[in-house]
Amino acid sequence: MGDLARLVDLQDLDNRIGAARHRLANLPERAELTTRQAELAALDAAIAAADAPLRALEADQRRLEDEVASLRDKIAREDARLYDGSVTALKELQAIQDEIASLRRRVDTLEDRLLDVLVELEPLQSAAAERATGRTDLVAAVAAAEGRLVAAEAAGRADLGALEGERPGLVDAVGADGVARYERLRPAFAPATVVRLVGSRCEGCPSAMPAMEVDRLRHLPAGLDECEECGRLVLH
Repeated sequence: MGDLARLVDLQDLDNRIGAARHRLANLPERAELTTRQAELAALDAAIAAADAPLRALEADQRRLEDEVASLRDKIAREDARLYDGSVTALKELQAIQDEIASLRRRVDTLEDRLLDVLVELEPLQSAAAERATGRTDLVAAVAAAEGRLVAAEAAGRADLGALEGERPGLVDAVGADGVARYERLRPAFAPATVVRLVGSRCEGCPSAMPAMEVDRLRHLPAGLDECEECGRLVLH
């Protein structure tokens, strides 16, 4: 039979292992990272909403610039036809001149609209730049929180690994039968599955044990027995 008294040491170690696992699963660094990530997601949503008018104006700017460029290309082609000698009929030449004048009026109209868009864009782009700066700062905070979590998890796993490394030696010291009885009852009574008989009471019972139960335990060979009152393992 193994050293049943070492069950108390095994129980203490299992309690410390459980606490280490709980700490690892509930690291404050993980909660901090979750908070930072939520803040970033909320900021991204706010930026997307705030930037919607800016994106619409930028789309207008691109459309107007493309249209102006297209019209200028057409003006250049018509102007070349006017002077390259390919058209000689006076009526057709006049039509080309009228077309060029119409295109230039259209360009003037579009450029006026483009100027209005650029004026509207300026404050929106300035505000967007400020939001982008704030986002950069928050992204850096998220990265820093991730780094702290990685370090905390590494330390927590190292602590847990060291504790778990002690367990096989204690299991061997206690012996298979004692460990089996302990592990069978631990789900119901952890972290106080194994208790001692102190005076006339089992440490796991809320009140003194009946005298007959105390007498029964005291007359058993020193070892391990289940308390008939609470069901825990009693070292006596």
